[in-house]
Amino acid sequence: MSIANLFVSHEAGHSPRARRDEVRTVDLLMLAWRLVMHWTDRARQRRALAELDDRLLDDAGITRRQVAEEVRKPFWR
Repeated sequence: MSIANLFVSHEAGHSPRARRDEVRTVDLLMLAWRLVMHWTDRARQRRALAELDDRLLDDAGITRRQVAEEVRKPFWR
């Protein structure tokens, strides 16, 4: 629900509590969206790390073993 809809629903007779509940729902949805985007970004970064060649890994001071350990982690860690 958009912020504009929150004001319209209040004017249409919804109680302030119902409006607060709607705001909390929007906040929870935004938090969930950010979390999913964070997980997606983390998975993308791990895939990119796995594709680096040995020269680049050496420049970064990362071993193939460290890469393998990182790539094996679930997206939420």
